[in-house]
Amino acid sequence: MAKKSKKPAKKASKRGGSKAKSSAKKKTSNKQDSMAPQNIKTGSGMSPMEVGSKLVADFNSGKMHLNDMWSPSIVSIEGFGVSQAWRGRKAVDAKNEWWASDHVVHGASAEGPFVGATGFAVKFIIDVETKSSAKRETMTEVGVYTVKNGKIVQEEFMYRAG
Repeated sequence: MAKKSKKPAKKASKRGGSKAKSSAKKKTSNKQDSMAPQNIKTGSGMSPMEVGSKLVADFNSGKMHLNDMWSPSIVSIEGFGVSQAWRGRKAVDAKNEWWASDHVVHGASAEGPFVGATGFAVKFIIDVETKSSAKRETMTEVGVYTVKNGKIVQEEFMYRAG
């Protein structure tokens, strides 16, 4: 068997080795960058704090005007026991009209907002009577709202289980 020259192999090894090391450094650097925290923005318009504060103030004063705070593509999710979602203003308006037609609110209050990076939560306590069953109860629920460009794009209502 003839011996092969080791010089070309060494040159290739040196070239490949140095490239491999710099690639490895870049991969590590990119990986570290992707693991770093990133700023969260909700777009233009009112902040989650401003939208949440307005919602709570309006609710507690009896002047609930969510329509000016809702996005046209609002998604409304009813939680435990219902587990359904309504998509778009027309569907959410219809859901709210149905609820208002079957319930009498004797009193209500809101606490919050509890503000996060992309939205806020509000605790509601509502003294409500269901017309169809004549049942009156004090209902507690938490509404979790997501805000983009100063509008509520999603609301999800959560109820105490059990």
